[in-house]
Amino acid sequence: MGAGVIPLAVNNDEVWFLFQKTFTGRKVGHLIDFGGGLGKTEDHRDTAIREFVEETETMYLEDDISLARRTEERINRQINQVARLFEQTLSNYPDWWRRRLTANPEKPKDWITYFIQFPYRDVAGMNHAWKTDTSGRFKKRRELVWVSSDQLLDVYKHSPENLWKRVRQLQDADMLIGEIRGELVGL
Repeated sequence: MGAGVIPLAVNNDEVWFLFQKTFTGRKVGHLIDFGGGLGKTEDHRDTAIREFVEETETMYLEDDISLARRTEERINRQINQVARLFEQTLSNYPDWWRRRLTANPEKPKDWITYFIQFPYRDVAGMNHAWKTDTSGRFKKRRELVWVSSDQLLDVYKHSPENLWKRVRQLQDADMLIGEIRGELVGL
C-alpha cells in the first residue's frame, strides 16, 4: 500500500510534470514520482504529501534553498503547504489521480498517484545543491526534472521503460495527462 504525487505546473503556455531521478539503487535511469508506503496513521493523500516534502528535502517550497533541512519543524510546515495545494487542485479536479494496475488482477496494488498543481519553480538550484553537497545535509542525491506534457505522452507511447514501474503502471495516465493539458492550456 502506498501513494505518490506527480506535481504539475504551467510555464510558458505549457503544462510541465515534475519527476525525480536517483543515482543509486534500482530506480536509476527512470523518471520517478514522489511516493512511498503508507505510514501507520496515514491515508493515501497524507502519504503522497509527506513523501513529496521528504524526497525534495524541503527544498522545493523553500525560498532560500540554503535553509532547507529535513527537520521535523520544516517538514511539518511544508506538509501543511502541500496539503493546501492538494486541496486546491482536487477541489477543482477531483479525478486528477490514478490507481496503479498490475499484470496479475489476482494481486492488485493498493497504490494511488495524484496529479497536483504546484507553483512552477526552476529546479537548477536544487539540483546543484544535491550535486555539490559534501556535508551530508541530504539523505539521498536526486535530480529534479520537468517534463512537458508532449514529452511525457511520447514517453508513455514510445518508451515507457523510461518510467519507474509504478508510474508506467498508472491506469489511463496518458488520457489524464491529455485532459490536464487541455484544461490548463486549452490544447
